[in-house]
Amino acid sequence: MTDGASFAKVRAPLEVSMVSNTQQFDRIRRRKKATNGKANKRVRRKFGTPKFPVHPEGYNASAADAKKA
Repeated sequence: MTDGASFAKVRAPLEVSMVSNTQQFDRIRRRKKATNGKANKRVRRKFGTPKFPVHPEGYNASAADAKKA
């Protein structure tokens, strides 16, 4: 037997600090925003920006409302 010495260490209870409701809910909202629609976000990332014509049909560079080059 042992002479009263215990091999198991006794830990002091950890202090639990409470965060404000605002901080807690901001964290929850951020987490939900990241997880909601994850599959759709993944698909959109995979396909990237859709191809679109730079100068659509009927574009006139000399028109009054045309962008300056």
